[in-house]
Amino acid sequence: MEHVNCDLCGADEPRPYLTTSDRFSGDNHTLSICSQCGLVYLTPRPTNAELSEHYPEDYESYLLPDQRSSTFEQWHVRRALTMQLEYIENQHAGTGRLLDVGCATGNFLHVAQERGWEVLGIEIVEKAARMAREHYGLQVISTDLESGGILHASQDAITLWDVLEHLPSPRRTLGHIHELLRADGMLFFSIPNLNSFDRNLFGTEWIGWDAPRHFNLFDGKTIQRLLSETGFELVDRRCLLGGKGTFFLSMDRIIKKRPSWAGLKRMYTLLGWLLWPYRQFSYLLRRGPIIYYAVHKVSK
Repeated sequence: MEHVNCDLCGADEPRPYLTTSDRFSGDNHTLSICSQCGLVYLTPRPTNAELSEHYPEDYESYLLPDQRSSTFEQWHVRRALTMQLEYIENQHAGTGRLLDVGCATGNFLHVAQERGWEVLGIEIVEKAARMAREHYGLQVISTDLESGGILHASQDAITLWDVLEHLPSPRRTLGHIHELLRADGMLFFSIPNLNSFDRNLFGTEWIGWDAPRHFNLFDGKTIQRLLSETGFELVDRRCLLGGKGTFFLSMDRIIKKRPSWAGLKRMYTLLGWLLWPYRQFSYLLRRGPIIYYAVHKVSK
């Protein structure tokens, strides 16, 4: 574990903010809030050498659609990926070169390639990258973004789906993304929504904290500062999807600590349908558990 300064403003003035447990190991971790800028971040946090210990093989992002438990769930995953791509295509004129950072097993890139995009992936977990190459035939580089050798000003669109919060330095990564995008290029990303209903409902058991895998958590003010200082301007932000899966991941955390509630798992399908109005209402008010951003490159 290592102590780090705030990535947004550089200050070393953390105040304890919230203590939550790792859903896999059960170890407690304390998130801090920067006294200067308000960024919520994890310190101490795992070093690069320790990261792999905290991402088990059954981590959600490392599953292919055909490894899901039912045909309906496979369809649902495919539909979510299509909605993400449609979000991009509604903001970006035409197809082009698309780079997915943290592409995992390549599920999103596969859908984008089918729709005519020229795709490339970055994934530091070699096993996941290999699955993307072998299962879909995708070009996926097993390294971090800065070491990927991607040409500057070569990409029309870059995506980070549920990735920004995992990065050691979002500021450095967004600065590099700015260099990789063409002059009219766009960045699309999703992050946990600190203003969500689920955060207030589940408290310390909200899946959005997910320590020690989530290093930095942004609210509207801190994400806007990060974007402005790295050369991006907001085009759109909305809650698009993700409410169902994240709700039940939070429920799983509660049930793990209260085994007598295990019977609730048998009701997840029914609860999923009953909670549909709640999810749609939260999306409408931008209070869903995940919030999506579309931003375009501007001069620094």
